[in-house]
Amino acid sequence: MSDRQKEYLRIIELYKQRTALLKAIGELNAAISEQGRDEILKRCCDILIKNVNYCLIWAGKREDNENEITPIAVADSVAIADRDCRKLIREVVLDMQDSNPAAQALQSGSPVIIQDIFQEDENSPLLHIARETGFRSCLAWPLIYKDREYGVLSIHSEQAHCFKNSELDFLSNVIADVSLALYSRETTQQLQIERNFNQELVDTVQSLLVSVSPCGEILSMNREAEKITGYSQQEVVGKYWVDVLLSPEERQDNQRRVSVALKNKSHDVNFQASLLTRAGERRIIDWHGSFRTNIEKGQVGWVLFGIDKTEQINTDRTLNQAVAKWEQIFIAIQDPALIVSADSKILDANSATLTAARKTREEVVGRQLCRILHGGRKAQKRCPLEEFVRSGKARIIETELPGLHGQYMLTISPFLPEQGDIRLLVARDLSDEELSRAEQMRAAQLASIGELAAGIAHEINNPINGIINFAQLLLDDLGDDDSTTSAEILRRIISEGVRIGSIAHKLLDFARGQEVEFEAVELNQIVDNCLALIGHQLKKDGIVVEIDISRQLPEVFCSKQQMEQVLLNIFSNARYALNKKYKKADPKKKITVSATRILHNGNPYLALTVIDYGTGIEHDLMERLFDPFFSTKPKGEGTGLGLSISHGLVQDNNGFLRVRSEFGEYTTLTVGLPTQHIAGGANEGYMES
Repeated sequence: MSDRQKEYLRIIELYKQRTALLKAIGELNAAISEQGRDEILKRCCDILIKNVNYCLIWAGKREDNENEITPIAVADSVAIADRDCRKLIREVVLDMQDSNPAAQALQSGSPVIIQDIFQEDENSPLLHIARETGFRSCLAWPLIYKDREYGVLSIHSEQAHCFKNSELDFLSNVIADVSLALYSRETTQQLQIERNFNQELVDTVQSLLVSVSPCGEILSMNREAEKITGYSQQEVVGKYWVDVLLSPEERQDNQRRVSVALKNKSHDVNFQASLLTRAGERRIIDWHGSFRTNIEKGQVGWVLFGIDKTEQINTDRTLNQAVAKWEQIFIAIQDPALIVSADSKILDANSATLTAARKTREEVVGRQLCRILHGGRKAQKRCPLEEFVRSGKARIIETELPGLHGQYMLTISPFLPEQGDIRLLVARDLSDEELSRAEQMRAAQLASIGELAAGIAHEINNPINGIINFAQLLLDDLGDDDSTTSAEILRRIISEGVRIGSIAHKLLDFARGQEVEFEAVELNQIVDNCLALIGHQLKKDGIVVEIDISRQLPEVFCSKQQMEQVLLNIFSNARYALNKKYKKADPKKKITVSATRILHNGNPYLALTVIDYGTGIEHDLMERLFDPFFSTKPKGEGTGLGLSISHGLVQDNNGFLRVRSEFGEYTTLTVGLPTQHIAGGANEGYMES
């Protein structure tokens, strides 16, 4: 056989090896494996070692930050199997030194060929390897593709000048095939990792994600979409999207909406639609469709992003129903009811509140609670009611509410924290029976205080009389010399002692019930007698008294003297309040007196009402008006017994005394007294108090 024929056969054998190598690479690529690179290189070494001219083939890789090459695959021929070639490779060839062909190939990025090692320098480590193993030539070819380094392939032969041009051409193609395979495997793995990561992201999204083809067929759906619809991805792929994602009655309208969006070249479309699940459950989905155009093919596909709004819509519907029900209840409450914030701003008020306050909604909502219920307060003073509201605690109190024109039992109820920092106030108008019960309790309290006051008065009377007498004796001893300072001091002691004695006598009067005889008296007569005594002072102060008492009213049964005492005290307090508000004459500086028939506990009464338009009484003081020694006047201007004694006198006369006031506006005192007993239908013309 000629040399030409031999060379031809050799080339055929090389191409057989390359074909076998490509087939092996294809098989390895088809079988996804984490060790794909190492398997490809091992298979490459196993195939190439079949070349009769090669005795040792190995592949290695350069480790990061390491000055050595790590072997990946090694293949040797049977001829040198008994030689320790691998040991020599580890000792010399794997070092990243300039004398190492593999290191030179990796550092230069080009193949390194040594055709005859025995012609190398005597100090070269390769010469030592050649003598130990019989190697004569070697080749180191870097595995590089698109600037990515995957290792180095080293081939050793016992023949000198083994690597001829045809051999190098073959190896060049083989190295290119292996490098491409390694690059493809790495790229495939990266794409798979990214695909898995993206799929994980899609599956972890708590919303429906559905991709749709240009012709409207479902391409994929995430786990949430599978969970909501009840269908698996395999079951819906290839189906028309409206048949799966829309309930039958809504398909046509929403399909038209999408078509219009496409026709108008919109990039997206939003719509809400109901979805019928596999189990027949209806879910409400908010869809956002994002269109993706394939310009080259002129096709449009899109991605549907859906949020399940079913629970939210059901919750909102339940909440709206609850709110509507609450509003109906709130409006239907017959007693005044208000919703206020923690800082006592009125947020809402029912119709009963507006009626009782005699104001419009605009005049009430948004205003401070104290302003509406009490008519305001002095500057720098706190409102007890607003303090109760601010505390956030539930309370039930009986109080006068001038803004609502009555006496009320007020319930303060804080809402639950999750419902907001707000309060519900309900004011129940106290009935005549409840007012009577409160007055009875007040009478019992005053009786207890009266017993205590009587004891104190008796204890005060004796020593104060002694002080007055001894002071008078000392003053008498001074004789004509009564203009001295000592005489003045003694006179003051006597004066103050007399004043203390007067208070003690009032306490006794307050404490002990006096034997009185009731008589039939006209209210006009009582009023006229009082004005005869105090009218001059009222006129001097510029106070106008307006009287509207019909002469046709029946007489009342009472102690005329005691009722005159009560009425004088009421006129005196009214005069003080008017003079405090108006320093000079004024059209509003007046007192009005009127009387009406009422029924009190089912009995006929006359209610005598005295109104002054003076300073009024602060709402936080209303509960203390009948307490002994409590006075709204400055120190030294009142004893605080006037209203307490008046209250007791009215109670002794089987009547009642009530006070209403709006600070800065007016004060109303109502005295109720029983009339003569009239049999039969005599109660006609009376109204319930």
